[in-house]
Amino acid sequence: MAKERTRKQKITRRAFIISGSIIGGGFALGLGGSLYSNARKRSFTGRGFEEGEALNPFIFIKPDNTIQLAIARAEMGQGVLTALAMLTAEELEVSLDQIEVIHPQVESPYANINLATNYQRTSSSTGFHFMEKVAYVLPYIATGGSTSVRDGYEHYQQLGASAKAMLIKAAAKKWGTEEQSLKAASGFVISDSGNRISYGELASLAAQEKPVDKPALKAKADLKILGKSQQRIDLKEKVNGTATFGIDVRVPDMLFAAVKHSPVVGATVLGINNEANIMALRGVKKVMYWPGGAAVIADNTWRAQQAANQLDLQLDTGGNESLSTEAIRKGLQERLSGEIDHVKDKRGNVDEAFQEASFLVEAEYEVPFLAHATMEPLNCTILVKDGRAKVWVGHQAPFLVSMAVAKEADVSKSDVEIDIKYLGGGFGRRAENDFIAEAARIAKSMEGTPVQMVWSREEDTRNDTYRPMVLSRFKAAVHEQGMVQAIENHIAMQSVLRSSIGRNFPLMTPPESQDTTAPEGAAHLAYAFERKRIGYSFVESPMRLGFWRSVGHSYNAFFTESFIDEMAFAINKNGYWLRHRLLRTRPRQLKVLETAIQMSQWTERLPEGKAKGIAFHESFGSIVAQVVEVTVNADKEYSVDKVYCVIDCGKYVNPDTIYAQMQSGIVYALTAAAYGEITVKDGQIEQSNFPDYDMIRLKHMPEVISYIMENDEDPGGVGEPATPPLAPALCNAIFAATGERIRSLPLSKHGYKLVKTSS
Repeated sequence: MAKERTRKQKITRRAFIISGSIIGGGFALGLGGSLYSNARKRSFTGRGFEEGEALNPFIFIKPDNTIQLAIARAEMGQGVLTALAMLTAEELEVSLDQIEVIHPQVESPYANINLATNYQRTSSSTGFHFMEKVAYVLPYIATGGSTSVRDGYEHYQQLGASAKAMLIKAAAKKWGTEEQSLKAASGFVISDSGNRISYGELASLAAQEKPVDKPALKAKADLKILGKSQQRIDLKEKVNGTATFGIDVRVPDMLFAAVKHSPVVGATVLGINNEANIMALRGVKKVMYWPGGAAVIADNTWRAQQAANQLDLQLDTGGNESLSTEAIRKGLQERLSGEIDHVKDKRGNVDEAFQEASFLVEAEYEVPFLAHATMEPLNCTILVKDGRAKVWVGHQAPFLVSMAVAKEADVSKSDVEIDIKYLGGGFGRRAENDFIAEAARIAKSMEGTPVQMVWSREEDTRNDTYRPMVLSRFKAAVHEQGMVQAIENHIAMQSVLRSSIGRNFPLMTPPESQDTTAPEGAAHLAYAFERKRIGYSFVESPMRLGFWRSVGHSYNAFFTESFIDEMAFAINKNGYWLRHRLLRTRPRQLKVLETAIQMSQWTERLPEGKAKGIAFHESFGSIVAQVVEVTVNADKEYSVDKVYCVIDCGKYVNPDTIYAQMQSGIVYALTAAAYGEITVKDGQIEQSNFPDYDMIRLKHMPEVISYIMENDEDPGGVGEPATPPLAPALCNAIFAATGERIRSLPLSKHGYKLVKTSS
């Protein structure tokens, strides 16, 4: 079945971010859809590449036949460097070990078009999109939304194929022969007579050839690398300890900074009461503060941190000392009791259907605030000197880094050089500018000296940009034959989009009615609901919110997929039966669901205390079904024994990466479902470190059995889609085992204790 594409233009968080810069600058852009027709796509400096010849902004070839490949996407464990290198290597006819990946500077050719256009372009063949041109102007260099492969799939293939064609043309001219008599293999151009010449020898001649805009790509039957598991190119250095993360950066004569923020959410720092005492401590070089916090600069991280812990801050709390989880919940419940403010998915007369229904199913669900809890604490190293800034950091959005550093260090964006390091976890937290701005402010105060700023785990946990607390109320009329005659879903929350953009681009904060993250995963589902009314209402709060792995899908999947099971139970059916009925007109989705059922042996009889639960969800261009098998005893001790995970992500690159990302998404979601909860009391975040914001351990890890569907649909994302279905599948399994319906997370607050898996 051909993939359906939505052509309707929407104003999204990405549109607001990007259009804001354009509105202010007054750019006018010409059109052009091919790889090199737009001058901005060709314009680059080559900073970061070693001596060699550029065949396009992405491919440099060194004399020793090493291929340097520009990949402007953050590697945070998701395997993006390997995937994009595989796409290039396939068409360039080289092996992965011949490719050296370089993270380029913030320049136009490297923009993430798929993310900028809100996932509406997956290849160059789907036509012009205004935001594509805007993205090149900014330039919009960012990693998120499971877009890297979706954005780069055809693009990196074309880059490799175009470079190969240029090399063959150069060889043909050098040898005075026809191009048709030549072929490329293993980094060489080879003639029919057996003559061979390396890419490195041809590079200078090939660089003079005009790039081929739309080169022919290999047929699927001829692929040698794509679709076959490859060892990740970052694996060796991560195993042997030579990989450099942001926190590993060491440069000559550097100093170290630690920060302390107000313990009260949203308070303003007015001064430091004990600055003289702090300055007297060993190794301390400087103490400073700004409205959002304070810092100590010292000769090592330990001394800086110990001194920062002792800072006595003067605060203006702004009345936020009364903020609490209960007060926020009360506000959300009040919003749920009214009409939906912003209906985003509507069909038919829902109220009439409810009045005519023989019986109704109703339920209310809740999820708490969640922190990102990246394993590597937030950090950034910056040197401000002679009107320039050099930045060493692991970050998901280098274009935001350049903007923040330019502003705080008072330099031009073109004079900001960024060295992107490996990320020890991102999940959306490392797409924020708060810690970058602080590091730049600190470095500017020590101009001429590089300073590494590191947040402690406590500062990280208490000053995160959290996933929101959300309540959702459902009402449905369900016929015993499996027809959902009408469904209403009212979501109450604080806006993630408005919170995030409000921090970074206040003038571009979208109106409430144009929020795209609040209803994602709840509206426009594949299920055949006869009548529906789905939307959201917002509350305001000083809590800082941000994009957490899978964003709105992470909570809306829990709500919807739990309620699907509740509707099934109301008509004496199981969760699979009702989902099958609701997907009967969607063969691609139905195939994923059926595959999960077959893999998990859904109908097998299990011993007492064991049960299975199912969930199905689409996100980021991919379809995922999961079946969770649990063991639960009378004391509410439970183990997650197996998770069966089926993904349809269309055309895929590296199966090994997909399997790893399915496991990763499941681990992340299981931790949140079992333990995850950020609470507020007296205006302060109550959690501070892993002892009170717990993570699952290796002993809790279920056996994960994953399967990748085979088809030629457009590529979908894999970094986030495994996260949303886990919590509802787990809670549905617990209901099947115990009869207790879990409508709020985490499970720990219902007395459930996660124990060692029995598998």
